[in-house]
Amino acid sequence: MGWGIASITLAAAAAPAQDDFTATALRVAAIALAFGLTVFVHELGHFVTARLAGMAVYEFSIGFGRPLLLWFKRKGTQYSFRLWPFLSYVRIAGMEPGDEHPQGFLKKPRWAQAIVLVTGCLMNFLLAVSIFIAMGLVFGKAVPSNVVKEIAKDSPAARVGLIPGDRLIGINGARLSLDQLRARIKASPGKQLALEVERAGRRLALRLTPEPIPVKEVEGLNIVDRRIGRIGVGFDYEVVPMGVLESIGAGFTDTHDVIRGQIIGFLGLARRQVSTEEVVGPVRFVGHLYTAARESWLQFLNVAAILTIAVGFVNLLPIPPLDGSRLVIVAYEAIRGKPVDKRKETIVHLVGLALLMLLILLITYRDIRLLTRPGGG
Repeated sequence: MGWGIASITLAAAAAPAQDDFTATALRVAAIALAFGLTVFVHELGHFVTARLAGMAVYEFSIGFGRPLLLWFKRKGTQYSFRLWPFLSYVRIAGMEPGDEHPQGFLKKPRWAQAIVLVTGCLMNFLLAVSIFIAMGLVFGKAVPSNVVKEIAKDSPAARVGLIPGDRLIGINGARLSLDQLRARIKASPGKQLALEVERAGRRLALRLTPEPIPVKEVEGLNIVDRRIGRIGVGFDYEVVPMGVLESIGAGFTDTHDVIRGQIIGFLGLARRQVSTEEVVGPVRFVGHLYTAARESWLQFLNVAAILTIAVGFVNLLPIPPLDGSRLVIVAYEAIRGKPVDKRKETIVHLVGLALLMLLILLITYRDIRLLTRPGGG
C-alpha cells in the first residue's frame, strides 16, 4: 500500500512537532504553497495548451488582487505576480461575451477547445503523480505493521488489557497476517475471539469480543451499509525503501485509487448513500492539511496530493461555470454542428457561479460550526 490510499488522519511514524510560533508559521506557509501550487499547475495547463493551439492569451497571473510586479509582456500576453499568491488565473481571448478576437478560443476547432479545457485537470492529476513518486523515491512507502500503536478508550482491546507495542500474531490458534487478522475481526461482530499477542517476548492469549459497528464500505462503484467487528486498535506503520520503477508505478496507482475514491464518493452522494455532512469543504481540508503537517511532512505531502486530485476532479464535473460544464457545451456544439447562443451560455455560467459560491459559503459555514463545536475538528 502506498501513501496515496492511507487515511489522511493517520500519521506516519513521526511524532507531532511542538506548536511554537515558527513551526505554526511554517505549516501555514506550506498550506498556502499547497493551494497555490495546485491552482498554478491547473491554470498552467490551460495556458500552455491554449498557446500551442494558437489561441491568443491576454494574461497569465500568479496570484490575484492588486498587481505587485509586472514581469514582462511577450507575444501579447502579460505575465504578472499579484498580491495574494494562493490563486492563479489565465485569460484566454474569445472566452468573454463580445470578445471576437481572430485568434480567440471560439475561433479554434472544438477538439482544440476540449483539450484546452481538460488539460488543467490533467495537470492536477500529474502533479499528484509527481508528489507520490517523489515520496516513494525520497521516503519509501508506508506499510502497516501488526504492532499496536493506539487503543481507543473503552474499546474491547482496552478492556482486555492490550497495550501499545503489543504485536498481534493470530486468532484462535491460527497464525495470521495483518490483512487476515483485520478480515477475521471485521467478520466477527459479537463473536468471542482468542487473540494471540506477543508482548516483550512472551505469548499471551486474550479473549475479546469485537463490538459491532455500522460502516459504509465500497463494493464496486457502490457504497453499502454494513455492520462489522471492531476491537479499537490502530496499527503502526513502517516505511520501507522503494526503487525508481516501483515509485513510478506507485505514483500512478495511488493517483488512480484516489480518483476512483472521488468518483465513488460523488456517485454515493448523488444516490444519497453518503450524507452531505461527509463532504469536506475548504475549511476542513485546511484543517486536515494542518493536522497532517503537525504529524509529519510526509503525511502533509500525502494530503497535498489528495488536494490537487480533488481540485482536478471537481473541475471536471458538469457544473457551470467549471471546466466540465464548458466541455459539455463543446461536445453539444460538435454534435449539433453549430454553436449555442453565447448570451444564453453566459447567463447559465453566471447563475451557476452564483449557486456555486452560495454552496461554498454554506459548506464553509457548516465546516466552521463542526470545527468550533465541542469535540469538533
